[in-house]
Amino acid sequence: MTGPGVSTFYFNEIHSGFVSDVATYFNAWSTWIPTGITVTISNTGDLLDVATGQISGTWTDGGTAVATMGGAGVYAQGVGARVKWSTAGIRNGRRVRGSTFMVPTIGAAQQTDGTPAAAALTAWNTAAQALVTASASEMVIYSRPTLGVPGQASVVLSGNVPDAVSWLRTRRT
Repeated sequence: MTGPGVSTFYFNEIHSGFVSDVATYFNAWSTWIPTGITVTISNTGDLLDVATGQISGTWTDGGTAVATMGGAGVYAQGVGARVKWSTAGIRNGRRVRGSTFMVPTIGAAQQTDGTPAAAALTAWNTAAQALVTASASEMVIYSRPTLGVPGQASVVLSGNVPDAVSWLRTRRT
């Protein structure tokens, strides 16, 4: 496997149980992601001033949580699924959306054409919507400030995993 990955989740307010809600989300994926991958959900992080993007403090919630993946079988590195987070927000004339890439997924998560298997797709969509519900309208997609336009936090209304293969590509630096 390659190096560690990072998934960043933004919330307007940190509600009690936030860390366990995110852990529950990742645990719902545990049978679909290969054994040996561990997801650690920190119990502390930075608070941001939405308008400026500047760090304004820190937050803490309970203890750190760990989700251990246990999917058996073969997999292709970097190939898996993408959760599309939808909001009602509009910025610069476009809908504000976010994505979380969940990779790699085991071979049993895909049909022979490479698209997600029905059981996997159902489980993933259920996990995404459960996180949205558990976050009590506090999970947001954060749009950073740009020249002359303040930052924006748009509440996530739903999460959906498309019936299509997704993969990570190396970013050029």
